[in-house]
Amino acid sequence: MADQKQEVVIEFAPVEELQASTVCCCCMQSFFTTWPAMCGLQQECQCICIEAQTSMKCLQFDKENQACSKATSVSSCLDNSGPEFICHDSGNQFTCCFCLKGASTMWCGFKDLKPCAMKGNCLCCDCRAAIPPSAETVPFGIAICGTALHPKDYKGGSMV
Repeated sequence: MADQKQEVVIEFAPVEELQASTVCCCCMQSFFTTWPAMCGLQQECQCICIEAQTSMKCLQFDKENQACSKATSVSSCLDNSGPEFICHDSGNQFTCCFCLKGASTMWCGFKDLKPCAMKGNCLCCDCRAAIPPSAETVPFGIAICGTALHPKDYKGGSMV
């Protein structure tokens, strides 16, 4: 199935373009207002045995997107027919309403267990969270509208 699924390309908001970040321990909310990059949904999340990615872009008026509805998908659930047991593995690509283009993947299994983390944006709202917090995901801290409260030298979001 992996050869049928296509990789989902996610273009997250660059940290240096986030504005007015508010942080509470392991969660960060910021604004991303770069036009037209903010027009859409970009999300990646993982939690122990589940991974999911989604990318949907609005205002995509290219010739290839001129369709009211067009989609392809692949899916496998509780599949023991191959070399590894698959709990769930799926992917899809779609075009909708003549200007929306997107793709998503989801995987569930017991190989490569990971900590819980998510990041993404929906239009101008960028959200990131991690348990436990870390420098690679969301550092532990407290901030309000871009002003770091603890630690004072917090590095993340609009406080880079």
